[in-house]
Amino acid sequence: MADVLRVAVVGCGGIARDIYLPLLDVREAATVCACVDASGQVRERMCARYPNAVHLASAEEIDPDDCDCVLVLTPIRQGLDAHYEPVLALMRMGLPTLCEKPLSADLARAEEMVAAAEDARTLLMMSVNRRFSPVYRRAAEHFAEHQIAICAAEKSGSGGIFRELVTNSIHSLDAMRWLCGEVAELSGWCVSEGEIDLRASIAMRFEGGALGSYVMSRDAGRWIERLELHGEGRTAIVEPPRRVELIADGERSVWSPAQGRWQVPEPECWGFGAQFDHFLACVRGDEDPHVPVRDALASQGLAHRVRGLV
Repeated sequence: MADVLRVAVVGCGGIARDIYLPLLDVREAATVCACVDASGQVRERMCARYPNAVHLASAEEIDPDDCDCVLVLTPIRQGLDAHYEPVLALMRMGLPTLCEKPLSADLARAEEMVAAAEDARTLLMMSVNRRFSPVYRRAAEHFAEHQIAICAAEKSGSGGIFRELVTNSIHSLDAMRWLCGEVAELSGWCVSEGEIDLRASIAMRFEGGALGSYVMSRDAGRWIERLELHGEGRTAIVEPPRRVELIADGERSVWSPAQGRWQVPEPECWGFGAQFDHFLACVRGDEDPHVPVRDALASQGLAHRVRGLV
């Protein structure tokens, strides 16, 4: 495999412009070989930014001989499940793929995508960037040799989101599974208007014994993401992306990824940079996925279970 991996970007909208393309631009180990977007205007903008790449209207047009791996960053919203068909096409081509969360808004479709990857023996990863975020990882390290007794999380904001618990809350629900294990029991309430999830209040019992709670509101006055862990005289309070408070036996410290550094870009603080580097290492065969796609699919399954509580 060449020293520089050729990366195709499928979906060149907001998350590509704000997160993934800036990461690609500063990495010597990867280069953009193709920009794929259904919008002709977007393709024109990408032509100006990446004149040496090919510019295509659909993932099916990618030439697998001219590409090493793919990012699928297309949108998911009501009436548009734009990860499903590109990922299936890429699995048929045998192209390693990192797909933004969720794999699909529909759990059966997501399971079909995972099965297609397994049948093709092709790498498929779903973005679970909180597992790579420095503040979340610092909290995990704080409890590495200690039992978590309580895990409480919130992810709130303003304005309705299509299937919010699957398309947005999955970040926090995945972090809770990562830290505490599988959920044995689940109860609570979810309030939705059609396909728009408005609020939820959930109680969980994890197989390892920890108890958990999760709340979400789309009627909040500001964006909130927070996670608290307690157990064995320890506490970790994660306020991503730049702060985690750690307490052990009465001694308190506050840590930030910016400590001792002039500047840490937001994508790095959120874990996107470390996740992307890990994906490239998996494409090269230097590493195995930290989060196998079946593991990520289980978090999506949990999100669907929560959404089903009414």
